[in-house]
Amino acid sequence: MRRAWLVAVICLATACSTSSTPSDPVSGPGPDPVATTKPPVAPPDQGEPDDPQKYDPTTDPHAPACTGDPGTLYAIDLRKLSDTKDIPLCRFKGSALLIVNTASFCGYTPQYAPLQAIYTKYRDQGFYVLGFPSKSFNQESDNETDVSSFCTSTYGITFPMFAIGNVNAPDEQPLYTWLKAQPDMSADVAWNFEKFLVSRDGHVVNRFLTGVSPDDPTVTAAIEAELTKK
Repeated sequence: MRRAWLVAVICLATACSTSSTPSDPVSGPGPDPVATTKPPVAPPDQGEPDDPQKYDPTTDPHAPACTGDPGTLYAIDLRKLSDTKDIPLCRFKGSALLIVNTASFCGYTPQYAPLQAIYTKYRDQGFYVLGFPSKSFNQESDNETDVSSFCTSTYGITFPMFAIGNVNAPDEQPLYTWLKAQPDMSADVAWNFEKFLVSRDGHVVNRFLTGVSPDDPTVTAAIEAELTKK
């Protein structure tokens, strides 16, 4: 009996000593086995970041080479704003285009905002705004870097912008010579922010004067009509 009592006391003491052993002060308690098997919680969906390269062929270093038929819009090459590269407009073949002469110091400069808005709205459907800063009306900077910075920082512009150039003779850039050679489009550009709408197959189908905002229903209706055409 005495021997059995001593064995019981020893076992009880051993069990108490084991159960009261503190956790490792360096590594701490072991991981929760249930917690390690839980799948990670995904963060809330923030949507895909806006990627101008996805929508702007002028920024794609791997864009395939192309040429346009002589006499068409797509035969024209134009230099990008604040860059040395010439971009062939044939990269835009098959897309509807709104071509706009812009300026940084004009009463209509705030039209940059609705231009960006309609570009964002329709670009996934094959639509581009193409901006052409112009000094024809003495309301644009001489410095292309300044123009680029102004467009980006003030209006968040992501649509393609091209080099500063004149939109009327005698030194008009080739694009505007071509635009005004199209049927019923011969009048000189009267002021900044005139808009030429070009169809998917490269024809000028409409022209909107400066006072017509880019998000005016007549403009958006015309854009949508062109986008429905294949």
